[in-house]
Amino acid sequence: MKKKLLQYASFIRANISDYSANDDRELRYWQDRLFCNFLIYCLPISLVALLPGVFMALKDGFVLIAVVDTICFGLIILITFAPKIKVRYRKIGVITIFYVLAIFLINTLGYLGPGVFYLFFITMLSALIFSIRYAYFSILSNAALLGAFAFIIGFKLFNSALITEYSAGKWIAFSVNLLFASTVIVLLIDKIFQSLQSTIVDKTHLQQRYLQIFNKSPLSMWLFDTDTFKFLDVNEAATEHYGYTREEFLAMTIMDIRQTEAVRQTEELVRANKLSGKYYGGVSQHLKKNGDMIYVNVESNLLSLEGRQVRLVQATDITTQLEHQLELYDANLKVKESESNLRALFDNAIDGFVLLDKQYRVKLFNPKASESMKFNRDQSSFKVGCSIFDYVETSRMSYFKKIIAQVYSGETVDYDRMFRTNSKVQWIRYTINPVWEEQRIVGACITGRDVTARKLYLRSIEDQNKTFREISWMQSHLVRAPLARIMGLLPMLPNATDDKERAEIIQFLNLSANELDDIIRQITDKSTGIIAKYGEPNGGG
Repeated sequence: MKKKLLQYASFIRANISDYSANDDRELRYWQDRLFCNFLIYCLPISLVALLPGVFMALKDGFVLIAVVDTICFGLIILITFAPKIKVRYRKIGVITIFYVLAIFLINTLGYLGPGVFYLFFITMLSALIFSIRYAYFSILSNAALLGAFAFIIGFKLFNSALITEYSAGKWIAFSVNLLFASTVIVLLIDKIFQSLQSTIVDKTHLQQRYLQIFNKSPLSMWLFDTDTFKFLDVNEAATEHYGYTREEFLAMTIMDIRQTEAVRQTEELVRANKLSGKYYGGVSQHLKKNGDMIYVNVESNLLSLEGRQVRLVQATDITTQLEHQLELYDANLKVKESESNLRALFDNAIDGFVLLDKQYRVKLFNPKASESMKFNRDQSSFKVGCSIFDYVETSRMSYFKKIIAQVYSGETVDYDRMFRTNSKVQWIRYTINPVWEEQRIVGACITGRDVTARKLYLRSIEDQNKTFREISWMQSHLVRAPLARIMGLLPMLPNATDDKERAEIIQFLNLSANELDDIIRQITDKSTGIIAKYGEPNGGG
């Protein structure tokens, strides 16, 4: 049975597919989609009401009511299944059918019959599937229609059942209540749709902001699926640096830019990082389209995107930097031959350098060292002959000695360190290399570079992604509950047995609408907060 219902719903959606051409960032798209769902549920639910209604009408001698109900049901079937009818014309057809049915039932059964409830239902449906002005037009049409019936009653026109049961005054008193309830509900729906449209606009701005940050970043960045390893998106810097077009990237996996012998290791690393969910940083070898091999510093974080676990990657080409370090290593081997050349190299380098001898004493340092290298928050200036341990704070001494031991055993060590001074955060990337002379390690070279801007840049992306996930969660979870209640209560109004029950339903509708309004306000506040923090998207570089 469930499979048949799914096939039925799929058939109707395929038959009414022209709404999908609209932009899902517009309210009209969701109104058309809501109308499509209305048609899906309308037929089976109408059939449940039609069969006993027609049976009772025939049993009690109301043959004309049974005939009209059956004709209207048939027209609804025609509108639902007829091909090549635009959504707009289907909407107009449904509203027209319900108006005809409402007028007939009111004339036949009076105010307390189902015809009045159909008028209320028409107004609600118009507010949900059309622009809100059509809902107000529906209220005016209902007022004119009810006024016409009052005129018929007052002047005893035609042979209407209303004349014997109602006076014009009593009819008007009943009608005013219907118009009041319709107006209140339409106003609430209007308020909800305005808030939804505002939320959609804010979300679009945030997405544009994210895309701008991603696409215009001067560093190569991409998203890839941690299950299939396929590229999901790449920025302009990546296409320019690696030589592939965006379309070529999206047809590739991250293994296509690695050497064959590194594929297995990369697969294991991606799966391990997916399980841990932690930030990853490391150096890899990548291949460009022209076959050139480059060294890149890879930094990535795990994200959840549309139900998939993906990695946002930033790759910085450090080939030139490594070549620069190699040149520095060669220069260190010639320290005895050209002390003055080494001093010139140190003094003009963009990074800070401190050269140590085999006893860990400062042998040489450049002017940048004091600016970009700190081992202690209250560190004094470097002095030749002082031990490097004199500059390291006590709490980090054990860790630093372990690193130095690794370097003097022949390893190269990289690590980042954060300092906070006068409410400012500074990140420094340290690289410590052994210094060789005649195949013996005679000291170490410490390189320091300020990487604060890059660190803060990645954190700003993480902050915005966190807010995107929160907004997405609220939209997919919190908004659904009150909206589902509203959609469940609306069909109940036409079937209310008395004014008290109808008032209770309207009260619950008000509560659900207010709850939905509060949730949307929270989403709007979050959107406004991140826009205020990072500014509106713009075309600036």
